[in-house]
Amino acid sequence: MNIEEYHKMHALEKNYWWFQARRKMIRTLLAELVPKCWVPADAALASRPALRILDIGCGTGMLMEDLQAYGWVAGLDFSPVALAYCRERRLPNLARADVQRLPVRSNSVDLLTALDLVEHVEDDRKLMGEIHRVLRPGAYALMSVPAHKRLWSNHDVALHHFRRYEKSEFRQLVLGAGLEIEKCSYMMASIYWPAAIYRRLKKHFLRPSASPKTDEFPLPVWVNTLLRAVVSAEAPLLRRYSMPCGLSIVCIARKPA
Repeated sequence: MNIEEYHKMHALEKNYWWFQARRKMIRTLLAELVPKCWVPADAALASRPALRILDIGCGTGMLMEDLQAYGWVAGLDFSPVALAYCRERRLPNLARADVQRLPVRSNSVDLLTALDLVEHVEDDRKLMGEIHRVLRPGAYALMSVPAHKRLWSNHDVALHHFRRYEKSEFRQLVLGAGLEIEKCSYMMASIYWPAAIYRRLKKHFLRPSASPKTDEFPLPVWVNTLLRAVVSAEAPLLRRYSMPCGLSIVCIARKPA
């Protein structure tokens, strides 16, 4: 994505409603998912002191910070700017890598995370095949992607997205790689219609920009606080139910044992 977007992400993600609401949802899902990752597929896993966790497309490292509570974590990203921000956080085990050719042994990862990554990769089938390859049998992947083609906007252009997904389309991609799906749901449902209307109005009334920007920008504190509270309230619902629509899709997939 545009380099300036990494700088913006780093500046905003600590308090910005979108990042914090998504963080709460992912933490909620991880709290239920991580214990499943400990179910031993073999004696070697039972004797290991920690899970082997791989965060691909680790960005500026906020998710890696959370994952460290669950085990040994490595982060991969192709952007030197993103990795520099990870190092500022003093995160270990970082590497610059092409996620379509993961520098990781086959059948070695207990938990893989790929948040808002797959849409950045032109050959998403190849990426999903790599995810399947590095997961050990019985291991899990937690992934998220932007939802609904009709929401395509300059936001996606600025982030260098190749696509947005419908849920059925993403399910087919995951299943086609030989993974089993335990959960696949839209998320950010509470903000879907306001965001859809906002993007439609922008598309109709604003001229296309030569330098597109994302939709994240500083907000008044009270607006940011309200949005964070409203969207974060989805977290316990997402754990139990599938949302009918949303700005993103979240998927928990498992490599068959």
